[in-house]
Amino acid sequence: MTTNNKDLVQDFFYSDYYHDKSTFEKFIHPDLVIDWSSSTGFYRLDYEKFFNMASEMGKSFQNMSPQISHLLEENDKVCIRFTYNVETLESEDLINLADFFCIWEIKDNKLYKGYMMSQPCDDGIDGILSFINES
Repeated sequence: MTTNNKDLVQDFFYSDYYHDKSTFEKFIHPDLVIDWSSSTGFYRLDYEKFFNMASEMGKSFQNMSPQISHLLEENDKVCIRFTYNVETLESEDLINLADFFCIWEIKDNKLYKGYMMSQPCDDGIDGILSFINES
């Protein structure tokens, strides 16, 4: 397991945590709390709720690949902005699922507290270009 917090967060989102419980356990602290403001309302997820949600995603999606535009680290916190592109069981075409912004607190080299915002993807050109990091 990596000791760099930024790599830890990136590796989590590139992993298959939604298909593999051992991968999920490798990245997620047992005392996890996520405060998530989504387009459908506010959710507070603990370890069990997040695991159940991830498992359900694994039933629906063959693959989930993040397109990361920003990944910043300060002390034990990492901010990540990305779009999740998914491949469903019915189609191999990638579908833009949602845009996310997360602040993660790291504890014991695992994701411990998450502060997340999400909304459906905007397929407009300006929205798409904002995820292309030119630096």
